[in-house]
Amino acid sequence: MTSAIDKNCTFLISSEKSASIQQEEICKDLESSEVASKIRAIKNAIMALLSGETMPRVLMTVIRYCITQDDHQIKKLLMLYWEVVPKYGADGKLLPEMILVCNALRNDLISPNEYVRGCMLRFLCKLKEPELLEPLIPSIKACLEHRHSYVRRNAALAAYSVHKNFGDQLMPDGPEVMEKFIASETDVSARRNAFLMLFNEAEGIAIDFLAEHMEDIQSYGDGFALLVLELSRKVCRRDPAQKSRFVRCLFQL
Repeated sequence: MTSAIDKNCTFLISSEKSASIQQEEICKDLESSEVASKIRAIKNAIMALLSGETMPRVLMTVIRYCITQDDHQIKKLLMLYWEVVPKYGADGKLLPEMILVCNALRNDLISPNEYVRGCMLRFLCKLKEPELLEPLIPSIKACLEHRHSYVRRNAALAAYSVHKNFGDQLMPDGPEVMEKFIASETDVSARRNAFLMLFNEAEGIAIDFLAEHMEDIQSYGDGFALLVLELSRKVCRRDPAQKSRFVRCLFQL
């Protein structure tokens, strides 16, 4: 694998069949009305891309014939496909087709199905293209207020990922949004993910939150407690005079 291919995705799949996969064959299966054929074609396209093939015709065919499918396996495979497919042209500019892809991602972010929303939010944590992420920021923030905890906990991770990678460029109000979110959040995992962002991106807000909720820390779960320990270690190692601020907090764990 070349370094260029490695940068396209966070996964690698070994396959000996990719050399025999033809672009025309994949497009034909994608155009089929049978879900099984579409699934096979998307898998083959992913294998080919991971093997270094470009397959420029496949992208538009996927957009035309698969992007509106409701089948969950197709949606999962599409997320892998969006991850590995080249998103920029030879001139370094975002491909025009990515506008349609961005619209499809947004549709999943506002889906009435909380599972689809949550999976898409997790997928956005892997995206590193600011041009694709920027139009999705309002939808990510809206998911922080969703009634289902599965959506909220993944929205917190997506917000953290965007702010960590692009900071003030895409989400300058990230720490303030997460401060408001964690103050009213009741789900253990969602609260932990929110605190993870504050711990790494806005340490002062994280410390203030601990000070205000000292009595409740014991009920916040083991994942939250580990973050508190790590924050205490980080701050006290940098400034030993701060140890007194965390003594009571650590006794609560």
